[in-house]
Amino acid sequence: MTPTAADITENVSAPARRSIPWKHSPLIVGTISSGEGLSHLIEAPQGIDLVEVRLDLLLSNGVAPKVIQQALAQRSVPALLTLRTRDEGGAFNWRSRQRVLFFMAFIRFVDAVDLELTNLPRLARVLRAVRLSKRDLIVSSHSLRRKLTPLRLRRLLNQFRKTRASLYKIVGLARHRRDLRALAEPLLTHSHMRLAIMASGPLATASRLSLPALGSRLVYVHLDGATAPGQPSHEATYSFPQLRPIFSPKEA
Repeated sequence: MTPTAADITENVSAPARRSIPWKHSPLIVGTISSGEGLSHLIEAPQGIDLVEVRLDLLLSNGVAPKVIQQALAQRSVPALLTLRTRDEGGAFNWRSRQRVLFFMAFIRFVDAVDLELTNLPRLARVLRAVRLSKRDLIVSSHSLRRKLTPLRLRRLLNQFRKTRASLYKIVGLARHRRDLRALAEPLLTHSHMRLAIMASGPLATASRLSLPALGSRLVYVHLDGATAPGQPSHEATYSFPQLRPIFSPKEA
């Protein structure tokens, strides 16, 4: 059964807001997408700076909204709220009004909210609530099926500047090394901006290992199951021989 805003209760007390150390780089973000993963909010693995609550995936996996709120109320680590659409790599078939209502119900339980750049006009009410509640904001842009050329990246950075945020996140398709080089360029030319950049596609894992060395501010790992192709586990370890196919896939 698909949950609706009517399933959200108001009798769960919100926790105190926690500060996110954005100046520390990179921050390690652990994503959760299942009912079992909610336990990581209460006792986060060592080294995790921020837990991303993928509400779209939790709901699509049948986790009740009240259960998610209860886990957030007991959290011991800062939490990031994310509600992805299918175009952004999400799994829940949101109706526009329904998505807004879920955002509004969960903002008070978290410390930061991730909003997609292209959806900001439809999420004006949510953006106002984020500002009024003094939650931190990540503005993100996903280009999962089309590579980001230098020109498209410059235009994207100009669009980012129109919305004040704690951090700006870019995900772009990288099939070849030249695509990865293009994604890395803003980290060198716009180091004054708080940018988190990573790739989708064959070089997704390579981007997560290499771009933080150039200044990408976030490293996403999963705590209970990958929420994006190429996303490593928080327990992942690599030997040098294992790195070769990650940085040199056949498609690159």
